[in-house]
Amino acid sequence: MSTSYTISVENQRGENTNYAVFMNPPDFTGGQQPWMNVWYTSFVPYHGSFEVRTGADFYAWVGTVPTAPAPGVIVTSGMSLLARLGTAEVPGSTFDKKIIQSFPTITEINPSAIPGAFEIKTGSDFTVPNNTYLVGLAKVNNRGQVAPVGSIAPRNNMNIQITPRMMFFVSESQQVAGEIVDIDSVARDGAMIDFSSGEGQGKFYARVIQNTDGKFTVTYYENYD
Repeated sequence: MSTSYTISVENQRGENTNYAVFMNPPDFTGGQQPWMNVWYTSFVPYHGSFEVRTGADFYAWVGTVPTAPAPGVIVTSGMSLLARLGTAEVPGSTFDKKIIQSFPTITEINPSAIPGAFEIKTGSDFTVPNNTYLVGLAKVNNRGQVAPVGSIAPRNNMNIQITPRMMFFVSESQQVAGEIVDIDSVARDGAMIDFSSGEGQGKFYARVIQNTDGKFTVTYYENYD
C-alpha cells in the first residue's frame, strides 16, 4: 500500500472564508530563486472543513509564465511526467528539457539523479535572461490535475537536482490555482504542516484549525481513526 498523507482544515474563525494550500518548494541545486504556486483552493463556511489527501508521488514539471515570474503571476501552460526519486542504490529519474515551437517539453533519459531527488537538464535554447520558462515539481491537486507547486526559472545548460519535502502551508487566500505567491508571507501568516521533520515526522494525519483570533493550530496523528 502506498504512503498517504491527509491534511484536515477546519474553519473556526467566526466567518466564511477561502483557503489555499501550498507545498513548500523543493530544494533546487543551481542557486536560482524558487517560486511557490497555489496548489489547492477551497471555500469553507464557518464551522466547515475540507481535507487534502496526497501521496509520495512527484512529477517533473515544465511550464511558462506570461511575464517575468513574481508573486501574482499565473502559470499558463505546462507539461509533467511522473518522477522516481533516487535511492542509495538506484539513481532518480532524469529529464531532458527542450523548447519546441515556444512550448517547453521534457523527455525521460538515462537516470542520474542523486538520492532523494529527480533531475532536469536544460539545453541551450533559452533567451537570456530567461523570464518565460520554468522547471520544477508538480503534484496532483483537488481537481485531479497535475499542477505546479514549486519552480525556478533556469539558465541554459544546467543539471538541476530537485529534492521534494513533505511540507505544506495553509492560509486564508483569494488567490487562484497556479498563481505564484510570496513564500515569506504565506509562512508568516499561514499554518505550516511538516511531515518530513519535527513533530510531524513519521505521522500521516494533520488537523489544522483556524481559530477566532485568525491564528492556526496544527496537531499531528499517526493516522485518522
